[in-house]
Amino acid sequence: MGRPRAVRSMVAAGLLAVLGSMAPAQTPTDLEVKAAFLVHFTRLIEWPGDGETEPIVVAVLEHKPFADVLQQVAGRQTARRPLRIVRGDSLPRGTRPHVVFVGSESAEDARRACAALGNAPVLTVGDSPDFAVEGGGMIGFRLTDEGRVAFDVNLARSRAAGLKISSQLLKVARVIDAPE
Repeated sequence: MGRPRAVRSMVAAGLLAVLGSMAPAQTPTDLEVKAAFLVHFTRLIEWPGDGETEPIVVAVLEHKPFADVLQQVAGRQTARRPLRIVRGDSLPRGTRPHVVFVGSESAEDARRACAALGNAPVLTVGDSPDFAVEGGGMIGFRLTDEGRVAFDVNLARSRAAGLKISSQLLKVARVIDAPE
C-alpha cells in the first residue's frame, strides 16, 4: 500500500471511530463529518506551551447546529484530553480556547473573528467560502465536486500562531501557504 493511501486510511480510521460513536448505522450528515474532523484535528495539532493536562476548549461561534453535533463528542477523550465546548456569538471571555470554529457564512464576519485573535495560538476552523484562503482562518471546510467534506489548511497562518500541524493531517488536506 502506498504511503499517501496508508495515511488516508489512518485518518479515515480515526474519523470512523469518532463517527461510530455519534450515530446509529446511517449515513453521517455533513455536520457530523465536520465535527468528527474537528475532533480528529485536535489529535494532530500541537499548541505551544500547552501542558496537555487541561481539557481542549473548542469555541463555536454563530453555529448552534454544529455546536449541538459537536457536543455529542465533547465528553470523549481526544489526545488523552476531554473536549469542552463553549458556544456563543463572540469569543469567550476569561478562557483562551484551543480551537475556534467560526460558523458565520459571511466572509467578512469570518475575517473579523479571525482578526480578533491575531496571532494567538488558537486553531481557527470554519466553513465559509475560502475561509482558509481569504477568510483569515487556518482550516476551512469545503465540499468536493462529489459532495464529500474536505478541507484546506493555511500553513502560513498556523505557523504564525505557533501551531504545529502533523504531517498526517497535511497529507490529506489541500495545503495553502498563503501569506497572512
